[in-house]
Amino acid sequence: MRLLLLPLLFLTVLGNPVRAGGAACVMAKFEGKTLDYALVVGTAHPVEAQERAEAELRAKGYGDYKKHLDVMRAQNLTDLERAYVVVIRSEFKDIRGRDRSAMGCGFSGTSYRNAEFDAVRDLQAYFWGWKPDQHGYEIVRQRQY
Repeated sequence: MRLLLLPLLFLTVLGNPVRAGGAACVMAKFEGKTLDYALVVGTAHPVEAQERAEAELRAKGYGDYKKHLDVMRAQNLTDLERAYVVVIRSEFKDIRGRDRSAMGCGFSGTSYRNAEFDAVRDLQAYFWGWKPDQHGYEIVRQRQY
């Protein structure tokens, strides 16, 4: 009986491919400022999207900006096959009066509004001194894939 179940189980696994989706938002940063971003959507896996986004930023000259001090950071990844995407940007002064800029990227399977909430959460996670009600932000990109 076990010998009969093993081939059936194997065929069941092969007959139902696992679906995967992926998107990544990668930021190029230097000295407290977000310089640029790359958004790659619709890949088979989020890691593949991250690698392609990092390659896009490298092609623009980031990754070796000044004495190797710039940073490329994958701020938000998702495995959603279809999603709403919102990218936000804020320019503000920090507590010491220095000019700063930060970006956030959000994904949602249900709405642009939920993607915007995720983008705000994302920006706060990577720049703890930023307050949306105090510093504000603008939506720089909104799309659906």
